[in-house]
Amino acid sequence: MNKCIFTIAVNTLKEVTRQAIFYCIVFGGILLMLCSFSFTLFAFGEEAKMIREMGISTITICCLCLVSLSAANAISGEIEKGTIMTLLSKPVSKKSILLGKFFGILGVVFLAFIVMGIFMTVSLCVKDSLDYHISLSASFAKVGCATLFQLIFSFLQVAIMCTIAIAGSIYLPLVSNLSCCMFIYIIGNLMHFFLYLFQGNEGGFPWYVTVFYVFFPNMEGFSIMGMGNWSGKPFGVGYMVSLALYAILYITFVTTLACEFFDKKECT
Repeated sequence: MNKCIFTIAVNTLKEVTRQAIFYCIVFGGILLMLCSFSFTLFAFGEEAKMIREMGISTITICCLCLVSLSAANAISGEIEKGTIMTLLSKPVSKKSILLGKFFGILGVVFLAFIVMGIFMTVSLCVKDSLDYHISLSASFAKVGCATLFQLIFSFLQVAIMCTIAIAGSIYLPLVSNLSCCMFIYIIGNLMHFFLYLFQGNEGGFPWYVTVFYVFFPNMEGFSIMGMGNWSGKPFGVGYMVSLALYAILYITFVTTLACEFFDKKECT
């Protein structure tokens, strides 16, 4: 089964990277990051921070678009074209197909993160080195490490949306799935607002709010970590580890549910 998952993942990665939309998004993101250097001419000493925040935001949005367009049609597209029956006629399970699609698209997003992330990190280090007349290694320790750290949390955010899009593609067509993913992403980034809105007088929450909080991903935490909204107060290591663990558990939970539903779905 592991060999089947790996083969489907590699074929999915090749299929997506052959499409023009992949290169349009990646090089479009690089172009936007280049433009951000001219947007911060009057930042008065905060140029590196502004460029980093704009760059992280650009990479996250570009990869969210890439994962939405790729994953939202991953399973439903195979069913509509009838190629899913060709796969199932071989010794390949539905679980292997879904996991292969997931890891393949996640690999595409990781590749996009690597390309755009390296470009932004190198550009920031070179700019900081020229502005303050320090070595590139010192510049990397100053701005590069923080950039890589924020990219990790942005990638976790995109990975969660990739899982949701793959799960939705089992039953929903492309447009409906994209609409649902957009709705979930917006709600996830407003999670604390809704919790504050429905909070009771004694500080507790109704049961339906708790269920809402469990099933909708807390995207706001990853946005704060990824976009660099530190608010002047550093986060503890425990909070960061718990946030990463939350992402892994949520991805595992949604993937397990998707495998169960896909296994029971008729693909004829």
